[in-house]
Amino acid sequence: MTTCEQYISEYASARASFRTADLLMEASEAGYSETSVNWTLRKLTTGGKLFRLGHGVYSVRGNQPFRDVPDESLIARAKEIIGKYPTVKACFYNGTILSPLLHHLAYNALTYIEVSRELTDILFHQLQDAGERVWLKPSYEVMQNYIDFSQQGIIIKPLISGSPLTTECGIPTPTLEKLLVDTFCDEDFSYLQGGEWQYMVENAFSLFTVNQSRLLRYAGRRGKLQEITNAIKPYAP
Repeated sequence: MTTCEQYISEYASARASFRTADLLMEASEAGYSETSVNWTLRKLTTGGKLFRLGHGVYSVRGNQPFRDVPDESLIARAKEIIGKYPTVKACFYNGTILSPLLHHLAYNALTYIEVSRELTDILFHQLQDAGERVWLKPSYEVMQNYIDFSQQGIIIKPLISGSPLTTECGIPTPTLEKLLVDTFCDEDFSYLQGGEWQYMVENAFSLFTVNQSRLLRYAGRRGKLQEITNAIKPYAP
């Protein structure tokens, strides 16, 4: 192992992930040239000693799958709804599912329920009659003026056909790819759009396994294929 290989290996081992620009800055102070560092990065990556997580981002560990384990309250609510409507397509998650992706930790205590369009009104009125704080596909204005994210409440939305879902604890939940596309598109996620969304994408590609084909296929279903394709370019391998 060359001294540059040893230097980069020790640098990488001390961090969850690192950027090439930051490495180059510190390596330069230690006497290593940009050419030597870039060549060594390629060698270590090809040899399986480093993993490329995104554009200019590396780690000694490969990406982890994105998972969120629903709490007991969400599981019970989901199973109750599925029990009443066993053939309905649905998706359930808490706003805290987004926390690992965020830069500025904005606590979101809301519960999100997505169901087939024909069931949204029925479910909304059932929960409202039961005394729940519930909103049906709230607009940007409603989110800004009437909904307190720190308080528990329920948002009901129509489930987009072809939404990529997974199963956790026996209930359907969103994949990482669905979350990234929905937070880009939906008015109820307006507080995450812009710079915060870019940070979410960077974190997603740096820390987790992202299925780009699934992501872009769903972006196409949402009519945002070109915008999202361009937005992820700086971060996608």
